[in-house]
Amino acid sequence: MSQPLRKRRGAGRVRLHDVAALAGVSHMTVSRYFNSRDMVGPDLQERIAAAIEKTGYVRNVFAGSLASARGKSIGMVIPHIAGGVYAETVQGVTDTLRSNGYQLLLATSDYSAEEEEAAVRAFLGWSPAAIILTSQRHTRKTGELLASAGVPIVHAWSNKPKANQIAVGFSNVNVGRDCVQYLHGRGYRRIVFVHPTHQHDVGADRRAQGYTAMMEELGLTPLEYRPTVKSPLDAGTIAFESLTRGRHPADAIIFANDNLAAGALLHAIHQRIPIPETCAIMGFGDLSISDKLVPSLTTVRPPRYEIGRIAALRILQALGEAGSGTPADELEQLNDLPYEIVEREST
Repeated sequence: MSQPLRKRRGAGRVRLHDVAALAGVSHMTVSRYFNSRDMVGPDLQERIAAAIEKTGYVRNVFAGSLASARGKSIGMVIPHIAGGVYAETVQGVTDTLRSNGYQLLLATSDYSAEEEEAAVRAFLGWSPAAIILTSQRHTRKTGELLASAGVPIVHAWSNKPKANQIAVGFSNVNVGRDCVQYLHGRGYRRIVFVHPTHQHDVGADRRAQGYTAMMEELGLTPLEYRPTVKSPLDAGTIAFESLTRGRHPADAIIFANDNLAAGALLHAIHQRIPIPETCAIMGFGDLSISDKLVPSLTTVRPPRYEIGRIAALRILQALGEAGSGTPADELEQLNDLPYEIVEREST
């Protein structure tokens, strides 16, 4: 007969004994479930699996003789590695933590909240000293895992801290507003926002919100375009072709990222369409290719490296490590970092 799960004192981390008590089996049976599952009967497997799901238990792979290794790894989940936007944030984290002996464990989610949850579960199994997330959309279970992790949690690329957690980033809503203001100041009025090929890019969605709000404040009609193909370069090409046709073509396009904008620019170059005379093009990210395109791409430069650096400093502060180099009260004010509109030839 299963026993009620008793709330433990301390950090709230669920242990193997808690799972065993809820499943009504010995802790050795639960251990055997993980190590030699074929030695556990189907009925017991179902009971143990249900207890694991209900408690949110995460197996500690450092259990036993390796338990002393806890505390020198930092888990970090980013949407993707390709493109370079998040690579600089990773570098900022790594450079800052290295002198304190911490190593970074890295996973990608491809903008999937479920993949992020799987990564968080895996990281917690290695007893990390802290976890850094770059997504702003999480599953309910991820929230529960983070709440009971007992380690510092940093939300990078976000300027809105959650309860008892740290945020280091900037306002995507303000980015969207500022892009419209910039283009409006250059004389453009039919301004369109093009979404990314990923459906769950919350940062891009918030830039779109800022875009819509500012367009309406200026008395202009907002228009959003959502690509239906996965390749950013192809999506940028198709968006440009679609939005520059008809009786009322766009005279400026804000793309959610530089890859989309590059697709539009490369198409215009190939077709010998003058830019920005036909249509101004603006991106986000300031990738390494952005200033090498002809014409060069006007874009928004987010504080990529600085987000990683400050996130790591906040972790060191939370862990009580020496050598952060910045007073604690100053670090706590650095959750909202500056970004920059880089004006180039495409506008």
